[in-house]
Amino acid sequence: MRHKKSLIAWLLDKINLSQLIFISAFLWVIAYGTLGCYLLRHQFRGINSLHDAFYYTVVTYATVGDNNISPITNGSKDFVVSMIAFGLSSFAMFGSFIIYQVVNRVQKLIYKIQGGKIKMKNHVILCGYSVITELLINKFIQNQIPFILLDNTQHHELNSEKEGNFLYVSVPNRLESLIKANIEYCKMVIASSDLDSENILAAVNADRLKKQFHADFKIVVRVLYEENFAVAKQNGATDVISPTLMAANAIIDLM
Repeated sequence: MRHKKSLIAWLLDKINLSQLIFISAFLWVIAYGTLGCYLLRHQFRGINSLHDAFYYTVVTYATVGDNNISPITNGSKDFVVSMIAFGLSSFAMFGSFIIYQVVNRVQKLIYKIQGGKIKMKNHVILCGYSVITELLINKFIQNQIPFILLDNTQHHELNSEKEGNFLYVSVPNRLESLIKANIEYCKMVIASSDLDSENILAAVNADRLKKQFHADFKIVVRVLYEENFAVAKQNGATDVISPTLMAANAIIDLM
């Protein structure tokens, strides 16, 4: 025998948590104004019932107004000010929430259309941004090498889309970021941020996906400190480079 769902259970099935919070907050704003005006009805001209209080609340929030209803004491005027301030702040929050939801849905739709991945093959994935990364990007553009930059900061000085390359901004060392960068079909992953720990973590995740997809790409890791050479090698790096050590060796060769 099927059990009939209650109205609340039915609503919870039809709407998600964020929508429920939005609706609850909206109802609270209306309730605040309605109950407040009703309790202070003797300090208003034209409010004699709960319906009048509700009507005044709606027209006030809608900025329509009604000359037949107005506050006549300082206390009621202060309440109307608080009601408007509370309503404006709440509606501003609602507006931000709606914009966030719309942007989030559009982004999800784009990834859904693209299968959640950037459509690129035989490309280089750059994890993290540094001076070396910038130099590499310039070389890649000059030589028409396709690349994807994974980083958590938008670098406006890099107009890679203009050059026919794709600039993707995300968290560089996460598994999902590497998957979206279509790591399965790349030819090289370069972890070249200014932090050894971030670069080694990128190598760990890249190596994990390399084994998972049975792929064949190089994992190049830049390290600042010599003691991290072995750590990077042990955690999936096929090649480890230290510009600092290379510069030191070059200086020694000049002696």
